[in-house]
Amino acid sequence: MNPLNFFIKNFISKNRQERWQFLANGKWDKFAHKIKELDKHLNDNCIIIDNNAYDKFNDIIKEYAIKSGYYYDAYSNGLEMSNINLDNIHNDSLLICPQKKIAFFFHHDGWIWFCKIKNN
Repeated sequence: MNPLNFFIKNFISKNRQERWQFLANGKWDKFAHKIKELDKHLNDNCIIIDNNAYDKFNDIIKEYAIKSGYYYDAYSNGLEMSNINLDNIHNDSLLICPQKKIAFFFHHDGWIWFCKIKNN
């Protein structure tokens, strides 16, 4: 499964998954334009980090030993990042780490949504 489909399946509300899948798999320009609205459709596997977001992001990267991920923004369609660095991450973007079952959405207001598949 490609990383973006993994994200949609696990972190987007069920009633919005079909629409995001359609955009991701055939209407990339529209997906890239709408990515700024993604936070409205996240499910309960995602929590918002709005205080000290970048520090907490770095803490999560260390805690889960995240070494790589796939980056999506208005200009990048699945760029593989082998070195996670906040200097290379922009607003309204996704960092998806399927092997760790984790993803991040970087909101334009400075918030970061942390998404993790919950253990049963």
